[in-house]
Amino acid sequence: MPTLLYAVLHALLGILIPLTNVTVIVVVYKLLKKKHAKSYIFIINLAAADMLVGLMCIVEALDDLYDDDFDKNITFCLIRICLTITPCISSILTLLLISLDRYLAVRLPLHYHRFVCTRAILVVLLLLWSWSFFMGHLPLISPSLQQSNYTGYCGLLYSAKSEYLFILCFTVFIPALASIIFLHLSLGWIAFIQHRLIWKTWPTPTTSILLYMRHFKAARTVLIVIICFALSWGPYYITGVIQARCPDCDLKDLLKDLLFLLGETNSLMNPLIYTFYSKDIRSYLSKLCKGWFH
Repeated sequence: MPTLLYAVLHALLGILIPLTNVTVIVVVYKLLKKKHAKSYIFIINLAAADMLVGLMCIVEALDDLYDDDFDKNITFCLIRICLTITPCISSILTLLLISLDRYLAVRLPLHYHRFVCTRAILVVLLLLWSWSFFMGHLPLISPSLQQSNYTGYCGLLYSAKSEYLFILCFTVFIPALASIIFLHLSLGWIAFIQHRLIWKTWPTPTTSILLYMRHFKAARTVLIVIICFALSWGPYYITGVIQARCPDCDLKDLLKDLLFLLGETNSLMNPLIYTFYSKDIRSYLSKLCKGWFH
């Protein structure tokens, strides 16, 4: 991909990703204050992680325009890569927490509010960001994971050894994705059983039943977000593993440019999906827009 085009695309993502995610943060925060639904905290955290990815797109666009001048030193290269990877790790772990939150709301509705309190959420998010920072900055923490023959061409497999990519895949990406799939399969089965039971018992569902069923609709939105995440970052990790297992394959440039850019677009898709599929966010955003323009 030509450097100028790559810089322009990064610049666009650097503008659109923070703009859309800040909008989601503002809207969801107002909803959180209004409805006191603790699950909104996870959505705010996801939007914050995506916003950080967008800010790093600006840095990468500047780096492209200045012909990789920032990448001559391996430490500067790794700092840039690690600062991008860290919020990406936080994103998928937040998606795991959102899936677990939906599962608990459906599986244990009577005990849900006892488990999911503000203090517990904040502690879990603190642990999440600590783990994300540690895993994201592992090549800087452990120099043995750095490439010894760095040539000044900044890319994950150019500056870090393939072992680091295996660590990311098999301790973060694959376990988180497998757990998310299991939780949603369980939710799907519970939804099927509950749907049959409800319509047999209550031909005209009550208000409480309809509120309970909203958890399944929220889980559908999360599932769409997860599918988009897998389609965005999946090719990057799969290609990275292939490259790491096949030294003669020449896939590093594809990883550094096109596939990494595809992964970063996920941080733009998440707020758009929540805005489109979440009725609460969509309606509240509409009210805010009317208030701003009138």
